[in-house]
Amino acid sequence: MKKISILFVAALALLSASCDKDFEIVNSDPNNPLEVPAHLMLGNIIRVNQNVIYGMQQGGDMGMCWGQHVSKVQYNDEERYIPRRAAIDGIWDNIYASVISDAKSMYTLADAEGNESIKGISLIMQANGFQILTDLFGPIPFTEAAQSGVLKPAYDSQEVVYTGILDMLTKADALLAKGQGAVPASSDLIYGGNIAKWRKLANSLKLKALMRISKKVNVASQVAALVTSGNLMSSNADSANLTYLVAQPDANPIYETIVFGSRAEYKVSSVLVNKLQSYSDPRLAVIAAKNNAGLYVGNKPGEENTSNYNGFSALGSFYLNPTLAGVILSYSQVEFYLAEAANEGYISGGVATALAHYNKGIQASFDFNGISSEGAAYIAQPNIVFTNQAQARVSIGEQMWISLFGQGFEAWTEWRRTGYPALSPVIDAKESRIPTRLYYNSNEVALNKANYEAAVGTLTGGDKLTSPLWWMN
Repeated sequence: MKKISILFVAALALLSASCDKDFEIVNSDPNNPLEVPAHLMLGNIIRVNQNVIYGMQQGGDMGMCWGQHVSKVQYNDEERYIPRRAAIDGIWDNIYASVISDAKSMYTLADAEGNESIKGISLIMQANGFQILTDLFGPIPFTEAAQSGVLKPAYDSQEVVYTGILDMLTKADALLAKGQGAVPASSDLIYGGNIAKWRKLANSLKLKALMRISKKVNVASQVAALVTSGNLMSSNADSANLTYLVAQPDANPIYETIVFGSRAEYKVSSVLVNKLQSYSDPRLAVIAAKNNAGLYVGNKPGEENTSNYNGFSALGSFYLNPTLAGVILSYSQVEFYLAEAANEGYISGGVATALAHYNKGIQASFDFNGISSEGAAYIAQPNIVFTNQAQARVSIGEQMWISLFGQGFEAWTEWRRTGYPALSPVIDAKESRIPTRLYYNSNEVALNKANYEAAVGTLTGGDKLTSPLWWMN
């Protein structure tokens, strides 16, 4: 009996040792790794950012319609300034949760890996996300945003937010300049791992931020330093574009709504059609399709024409292509900023230098639209050329507005900043003026009431669509 007991114990000990060997490997779930390489987060951050901006219930119904690039012949409450709160809430929620917060997590992972390049890209995506939010809403949570344990973040003024954005972009450029850490092309949906182009994006976004606040802050020295650095976008190859795929759910959101979703109520605005026709602008044939009578006819903003869907110009096939690029920032827009900077004296050269940058901006837009050969003749037209500062302000503002077709929120935002072209409220508008911001996220009223109310108190007019933002004229 004793011998049997000893053998049993020995066998049990052997079995236990055998079961413990590599136990942690056997019980690891390969589909839920404990450690994630930082770069694997980048693709989704980029994709969510662009889907929010290009979504037709957001950047279409509010951006493209409020900037009067597009008009809807039916279902046009949003065009008449009655936006859906759920659509607005989605912008706030997705940019904070899936862009800014995820980019912060990516930074932490990259820091542990010693990957300075991913850290720099993380700061770029955070800065861009914060600028989207502050340009749409006004004061927003910034210094306490996406901080562990902070459930009720304070709102910061736009001046504080912009100071932080500029600092992030400066740090991003410095990190990228180190050249430490690779970015796999498979994760980088914008530049395929090209760090030099990310540096150009960091500096070009900084230029954009400076020009946006240029009516409130003396930005001359900083803009001049960016020009001297030589690290701004210098061709369309530098533009920050997300290339969408052919099929749902990875196609451009404009295509997904209008074509795949059969939402034919979206038409080109008569304001845009008339402006392009007044300039004999060949981009009209790219931007718009002819109506059932073979003509380019835009719908009057705010007007319903439910019985005549085909009597108005739909968007052109170029802009309804599922693979249409989702633009974060284009070289064309950078050139228009430089034109404005020269015209306003932030950089040297005056009107002559402004005209040179302006011409490059127009040509870059023609290149993007696939009609490069027609740019030179268009630029040479007397009504396109300007000869003094006052003319330049109008021309630069209008040409940037045209070049931003398809980028709904950005076109509306630049109109809010420059006032060009001159736009009027739509027919049957529910506000006396064109909106200048979005309502705050509706959940903030209940979940972050004290901070929400403090922020609203800083807005002239309160949490209204027509309350002006800090950087506006």
